[in-house]
Parts: sequence; C-alpha cells; structure tokens
Amino acid sequence: MQDIKLYTNKEASEFLRISEVTLWRERKAGKITFRRVASKIIYLQEDLENYLNRNKRNAFDVK
Repeated sequence: MQDIKLYTNKEASEFLRISEVTLWRERKAGKITFRRVASKIIYLQEDLENYLNRNKRNAFDVK
C-alpha cells in the first residue's frame, strides 16, 4: 500500500514556499485541491505537486 503524505496549512505553505495567506487565496480561487476532515483542512502531497506542475513556467517564456 502506498504511503499518503498529508499536510496542514502551515506545512503546505512551506512545501509550496508561499505564505499561508497566498495558500488561502489559491484555495479559495479553486486552484489548490484540499480536503476537510471535521474542522481541519488537509492537503495531499500529490495535489500540491499537481498545483506546482500546473503553474510551471519555462525560462524566458520559451516554448
């Protein structure tokens, strides 16, 4: 069975190297997938990596 890595808001913002406010904004805009378990918000590592890949830019915007 595959180990699933879960992140809190603070851990997710550190993983993405963005502030918690930016994380909240991206979540509110629907750009980052999250789960709500009871009153806690959690993120899967796979979802955070997908967010990074969707927002990837080439150097000097070369295609």
